[in-house]
Amino acid sequence: MTGILDTLRVRKVFRRTHDPIWQLQLGVLAVMVMQFITDDSFLPYNKFLIIGFEAVLMIALAIVTSEGYHRVSRPRRSLAVALIAIVALINVFSLVFLVRALLAGHATVSGVELLGNGFTIYLTNIFMFAMLYWEVDGGGPDQRVVSARKRDFLFPQMVHQNISGADWLPGFTDYLYLSVTNVTNFASADTVPISHRAKLMMMTQALVSVVAVVLVVTRAIGVLQ
Repeated sequence: MTGILDTLRVRKVFRRTHDPIWQLQLGVLAVMVMQFITDDSFLPYNKFLIIGFEAVLMIALAIVTSEGYHRVSRPRRSLAVALIAIVALINVFSLVFLVRALLAGHATVSGVELLGNGFTIYLTNIFMFAMLYWEVDGGGPDQRVVSARKRDFLFPQMVHQNISGADWLPGFTDYLYLSVTNVTNFASADTVPISHRAKLMMMTQALVSVVAVVLVVTRAIGVLQ
């Protein structure tokens, strides 16, 4: 009986404090759209196969998380990490191919294409790291619900509990906001990275953003002129 009551309590807290999984799915769909409009020469493989494989993983993630994050699920975490890793790897390849095209001065790549692909890499960087922060912080969304283990990010709602309440938990929108502010300010606006891995992740994201914005966009504007 005690176990059933604990499960019901956790589900109640989850419904009150946590975002639904469709917000993460929307982030993955945004990445797929950006991959679809990316030129084939800046992708490591056929875009339709890449998007199709990501879609399969996203559907599988939705199936294993159909009941929410009220319990720790290793299959959910494995699928989420695999999906994020694939997006990250593809985005790194796209950035390398784009930088190579810039340095080699390919005549077949126009300034408009450079701008467009640089922008898609920049946006993919935002959604990719938002998903990474969402999955890494405190062991993932399901672990954050059932356990008060050490966290990687300190949100203002955790400090000012009189505003949000003691049961507040960050959702995907909070991590998306953290990701956007990190690539635009090269520092988070109000959230503090606590762990070393959180600081390394934010540092890596900022460096990718610098390459995409400063190098790619600047060179593309020069080509256009």
